[in-house]
Amino acid sequence: MKLRQLSVTLLLFACALLLSSCAQGQAHVTIHRNGTADLAMGIAMSEKTLAAIGKPDLMDNLADTLRKYDLRVEAGEEEGKATLQASRTFDLKDMEDRSLELPDGLEVERTTTKHFFYTRYDVAVTMDMNRLMAGGDGEWSRVVGALPTLAKKLLQSQLDFDFLLTMPLKPGANNADDLQDGGRTQRWHLDLFGTNRFETSFRVPDIRHIAYAAGAALVVLAAAVWFAVRSVRRRRRRGKGRPD
Repeated sequence: MKLRQLSVTLLLFACALLLSSCAQGQAHVTIHRNGTADLAMGIAMSEKTLAAIGKPDLMDNLADTLRKYDLRVEAGEEEGKATLQASRTFDLKDMEDRSLELPDGLEVERTTTKHFFYTRYDVAVTMDMNRLMAGGDGEWSRVVGALPTLAKKLLQSQLDFDFLLTMPLKPGANNADDLQDGGRTQRWHLDLFGTNRFETSFRVPDIRHIAYAAGAALVVLAAAVWFAVRSVRRRRRRGKGRPD
């Protein structure tokens, strides 16, 4: 998995978040070793809340918008909540050569450090939700953008949205809120009205260098064994040659 592929994945998530904005649920991106990534989103919001803000059809509008991005979408109702499930599989290799047009409010920092046995990739994404929503053209962005600060704080206290990232390699240093699946899945809780920063890193081993080092180690080990056996045999021969 290349660093650019991870950046593309994070951008996909940011775009999905812009479309869904302040909703209760999560977005989960799973990156596979074959260079594909699965995006799965689950969103739920009280129908009373939607009616109170004058947007009872907001989830249906969101579903139509997500379908324009080739996501498979299912909208429904459950226990007084409007629900939406969306998913899509991306081929990151096909997207690798495309230029990343980041919206205002989203910044990506990437560094690469090469070592003999591995290459370390560090990725940091800063997401300013206020700037993102100010530049968004979605219905929810306009509704939320017009709310006073106090109303936003009250709304934030009732909302819960998480971003989960699962990678084929166990990550290194990161600032995730918690780790799952033996450390392979990182989870961040999103502040939907503030600034979020995601930091992660991972190491990709250099198989060629490791093979060379392993081969050299085996040669040294074989030489050591040969030398030890040879020394023992010499001592035995000398012992047999001594007079009683």
